[in-house]
Amino acid sequence: MKRKAIIYLHLFTWLFAAFININNFNQLAKPEMLLSYVISLLFLSIGFYLFYFFIVPAFLLKKKFTDFFILAALAVLILPFFGYTALLLNKAIFNRSFENFYDIYSLKMHLSGTVAMIFSASFGSFFRVIINWFDALNHKEMLEKQNLESELALLKSKVNPHFLFNTINNIDVLIYQDPDKASNALLKLSEIMRYMSYETVSEYIDLSKEIGYIENLVELYRLRIKDPQLIKLDMQGDTSNLKIAPAIFIPFIENAFKYSTFQGPNSGFTIRFKTIGNWVHFVITNYFEEKTVVQKSQQGGTGIMNVKRRLAIIYPDRHLLKITESQGQFMVELNIDTHAN
Repeated sequence: MKRKAIIYLHLFTWLFAAFININNFNQLAKPEMLLSYVISLLFLSIGFYLFYFFIVPAFLLKKKFTDFFILAALAVLILPFFGYTALLLNKAIFNRSFENFYDIYSLKMHLSGTVAMIFSASFGSFFRVIINWFDALNHKEMLEKQNLESELALLKSKVNPHFLFNTINNIDVLIYQDPDKASNALLKLSEIMRYMSYETVSEYIDLSKEIGYIENLVELYRLRIKDPQLIKLDMQGDTSNLKIAPAIFIPFIENAFKYSTFQGPNSGFTIRFKTIGNWVHFVITNYFEEKTVVQKSQQGGTGIMNVKRRLAIIYPDRHLLKITESQGQFMVELNIDTHAN
């Protein structure tokens, strides 16, 4: 619910409450009665906002029902005492007498205040729950819209034209140098194209298929460097029965190849997968030329921003992404809990 709408709703509620609490408009001309009226309205608002801002969000919305009912009962039983104390104090000040201050205070009076406080607390709770419900609906709609935009971006980036052209050129060279290797590379390229065309339309795919796609991708990347061993892929654990959102790791791998250096003692990049139960642990490290500032591009590129949004939508509170850069080495660590897939 929009902030302005919430403000208008509160204003209308308290104007209505102020009107129905007036028994006799003529009495408000007396300072003592006017102040008593204001004090009564003030304590009703204290009960309302105590539940609206604190008790309901901290306990009821978090499903701590026992704590909520205990604290709610204490609040509606205790607050009337302070409210009537303020009213009696107002009366004593105007009468200029504090003798027998609590003589007129009775159980019936306290119960009357408790009933009023229950109504106030109930309205505060109702408002908080309703507004939270509207906010949840709006948040859901926003996430669905972002998910659609994210899926569209994924479809648009299915085939990187630069990767495709470079791979075809490398295969073209291999046809004359090593026909068997060229044939194998063509098969891997075909599998990649098939994967990106058919598998990524699903919400989730088998983790084994995703890793198979990455293995093919790595093999084609290796064709483009002199020493294929500079690109390493390590897989540990059981991938059976685990599913993952398609192409969730690809932007990190593409960036690693794009920014890696393949010269010198510290060069290349390593991809590691490890599964423990329902968790998938993904780590990719790559070396880059420290003279070239690339970490901002690696962290904030369109592909990385897109995958961060997808993670937030698909795996809310079920993933941990950490991106670090130190002494010429860039590292991405991504842990995903797949249990709800």
